[in-house]
Amino acid sequence: MYKKRTVQLGDYDTAAHGLWTLAACKFPGPEVEQNLVNVPGRFQGPLDLSTALTDGWPVYGARPLTITLESSEGTREAREARISEMVNKLHGQRVNFVLPDHPLHYGTGRLSVQTLYNDPAHASVQVTGTCDPWLYAKAETVVQLQASTTAQTARLRNAGAMPVVPLVEITAAAGATVSLVFGAYSWALAAGSYKLPDLALLPGDHVITYSGAGTAKITYREAVLR
Repeated sequence: MYKKRTVQLGDYDTAAHGLWTLAACKFPGPEVEQNLVNVPGRFQGPLDLSTALTDGWPVYGARPLTITLESSEGTREAREARISEMVNKLHGQRVNFVLPDHPLHYGTGRLSVQTLYNDPAHASVQVTGTCDPWLYAKAETVVQLQASTTAQTARLRNAGAMPVVPLVEITAAAGATVSLVFGAYSWALAAGSYKLPDLALLPGDHVITYSGAGTAKITYREAVLR
């Protein structure tokens, strides 16, 4: 049986709920934000300060989303009711969405819904959005560490393109701590949840050393541009 390609907009499935056929989907890459300063007498051209505050990592602007949907299912009145449902559910809302070419990732943005036409034979709507530049992994990466008095190492891999700061959750008895060493930084953490800005995972592989009495759960979500 033929299965329509669908776009998941929050909990709204365009094929299942709206009986829509996906006619077009455009999600072009984000623009790189640039900060170029013209310095008189500089032979190399403008001074590029685009990443001066981000340790060399580029910054991206908002990303546009345009989805065109068509339907000839049912009567004109039935299609009008489905359009009203979509408008009331999505127009102006910030939602997560899943595109058919990226089933393992989701984007997020604020959407608008516009009726293109609804004549006696068929209807079309267009969904547009102003979105984050990233596609986020549906599944978070979780690393569980069981600490002991002997120092051990573990690998933290960021397979995405966006630097991330993990959530660290420590489980330990009263008075006990789990020690973490990451590069030049170290922490002795009692039970609780922590966001440690210096535990920033740039894209690639990293080594963390741990010891103590308790467990450390490290959770982060990778993100890609494509």
